[in-house]
Amino acid sequence: MEHSAIYYDGKTSQPYDAKIGIVGNILTINYENGQVVWLISEIDYSSFTGKGKTMLKYGEFPHQYLEFPIDSTLFSVLENQLPKRREGFWAFANELASAGFQGVVISIAIFLVITASFYFFLLPKIAEYIALKIPIETEVELGKQFYESFVGEMQVDEERTNQLQHFAEKIDFQTKYPLKFTVVKDEQVNAFALPGGNVVVFDAILAKIKTPEELAALLSHEVTHVKERHSLKGLARSLAGSVIVSVVVGDMNAIGSILVSQASNIYELVFTRDMEKEADLEGLKIMYHNKLDPKGMVHLMERLNEEEKKYGVDKMPAYLNSHPMTKERIAYISEESKGIKGAKNEELEMIWKKIEKK
Repeated sequence: MEHSAIYYDGKTSQPYDAKIGIVGNILTINYENGQVVWLISEIDYSSFTGKGKTMLKYGEFPHQYLEFPIDSTLFSVLENQLPKRREGFWAFANELASAGFQGVVISIAIFLVITASFYFFLLPKIAEYIALKIPIETEVELGKQFYESFVGEMQVDEERTNQLQHFAEKIDFQTKYPLKFTVVKDEQVNAFALPGGNVVVFDAILAKIKTPEELAALLSHEVTHVKERHSLKGLARSLAGSVIVSVVVGDMNAIGSILVSQASNIYELVFTRDMEKEADLEGLKIMYHNKLDPKGMVHLMERLNEEEKKYGVDKMPAYLNSHPMTKERIAYISEESKGIKGAKNEELEMIWKKIEKK
């Protein structure tokens, strides 16, 4: 009795219609290029078996293959004569093991891909999760050390700092973090949120702002970074290996030291696209809560977009370089705040005039 199957000769990917005959331990394959003989005792299942089909392999690499439906008569005839079928990973591993040098190369490539995926994707996520277990009180103390390292050598504009702090105190940011706002003198168009509640604003970005609503939008954005612990997450992701090792050896106290050791590099920290979008949209909610016109955030982004146009990609100001896709942000902020209006806040207007004059 002959059975139908698809035959692959191992030399090309060309499938051939074939007729299969079985006599004792001999399986014969008749196809358009001739006849091939297999010893049934040396046939094995391929890792490609599944989804209603059976795939047998035979010989040294590159293997010959025979494919047929799992409900075919050939399957029922061979089922008891073939070795137990390997499934899942073990079938795949067996396929590689029998593929000689090429199998070794493929195995190494797979190992490298898995290792890279763990290092670049899973490990940072684990480190981020661990960092978020740090109590807020501890984060605030760490933040003070970050602040000293970050602002220590900068020139603080004391008068504007006092006014900015006064301005911020008129806004309910809906957070228990002890917020502290500092204005530093620097030509870079920038603002930065540090762990624990410190927000640093460069006077160059204040020069671009034209209304108190725009300033409120900037602060709301940065405070959201604080509330969502974005800086802490970012640092943990960048130091993932060290953080994980500290947990493995049981030295939880070392995590804080590891993070603080990188305080001088925090300025180079770049938030992810999702973090920036979260800071924008949650910042909008702060403005809604305080009945401030959300168009202030749109206008802030428009001013930053105009600033962006003045520079090449490699000369982008720090704030713009770490806050990418300004046009896209304008679009989703405009859509999110469509139809929502706010009222003028006289107190913020008065304080803003003092900040603006300086």
